[in-house]
Amino acid sequence: MKHAFAPLLFAAAALGAAVLVHSHSDEDADPNDLSFKYATPILDVKSVEASIEHYTTKLGFTENWDWPDDAEDKTFGSVTNGEVSIFLAETPEPIKPTWVFYDVNNADNVYKAYVEAGATIRQAPNDKPWGSREFHAEDLDGNVLRIASPLPHEHD
Repeated sequence: MKHAFAPLLFAAAALGAAVLVHSHSDEDADPNDLSFKYATPILDVKSVEASIEHYTTKLGFTENWDWPDDAEDKTFGSVTNGEVSIFLAETPEPIKPTWVFYDVNNADNVYKAYVEAGATIRQAPNDKPWGSREFHAEDLDGNVLRIASPLPHEHD
């Protein structure tokens, strides 16, 4: 789906890899509430088209939109998996890879799907002392997807 705010997002993306916070009008919202609703990482990429293809065929995302609408060479886009969206911003600058943490239901199942799809795995799933099972995957531009699920709690 295409969004009218894409040009504004592109301008924000020109500032480099960042996190863009969406604002939504809510008449009942407390104007003194300073809590965030959600965030969308903006990842620098060499090619929006290639990145969308990679995220949708290897990493389990679906395409939301790309921009500009009428151009063959897209410079900004969005992909989603579940409730998580990522913006992809084409940049002529050298890419400075970004790490993004993703909380999933079962890291092992996501890992298996990634291996079957031919995704680049940097680190196989392993248990962490802080109570999660994690693995690392990488996109075409070196951005790292740190994917984790909670370890089951042992009951006494």
